[in-house]
Amino acid sequence: MTIKIVRLCPPSPLSLAFAAAVALVAGTTSQAAIPVCLAPFAKLLSVDVFHDHAVHLTRKITSPAPPNVKAGRAHLYRTVIKEEAKLGPNFADHYTIIRIGCGAATTCLAIADVKSGNVYFPPDLNSVEALLVDTGKINVDTLNYRRESRLLVVVGSPNEKIDRAGISYYTWQSEKLKLIRFIPAATLCGLPVSTQF
Repeated sequence: MTIKIVRLCPPSPLSLAFAAAVALVAGTTSQAAIPVCLAPFAKLLSVDVFHDHAVHLTRKITSPAPPNVKAGRAHLYRTVIKEEAKLGPNFADHYTIIRIGCGAATTCLAIADVKSGNVYFPPDLNSVEALLVDTGKINVDTLNYRRESRLLVVVGSPNEKIDRAGISYYTWQSEKLKLIRFIPAATLCGLPVSTQF
């Protein structure tokens, strides 16, 4: 049995104790090693990277359109979608990225248009599992975005596909996410291809 520990920052004593307890319950005697990732995240997630995909910001949106949550997945997640949309746009000028907890270290994604109220669930990024690495003292978020950019940078496994673990760059175009760059986790972290993430 392989035990994976989800970390995007240094492991805490509590998380190590929890991992040890899980290992004991599972009948194993040693803890799985957490791969160390010394990727240049400061550069990979810099202001310049987002600036290359800048959008023109409209004036402050004083009253965001309520999201349409009457049907489908939007209805299923209506409470979190409505609450997050009230906070206003945080992505690509007039969109709000909404994080929906959908499992341990997994985030489901919705994108609400605060002008029209439309809610999108991009099929290329239904969910993202956090990258299972130790980044030292650097805190790396799974979803990285800015209001003044149409770029979304994902650090993890899109749609929980292990072969897609790494860093993925998407642009928001015509209400769809388009993958423009992908760096596999092993390459990103300078680790052997056989490393388990």
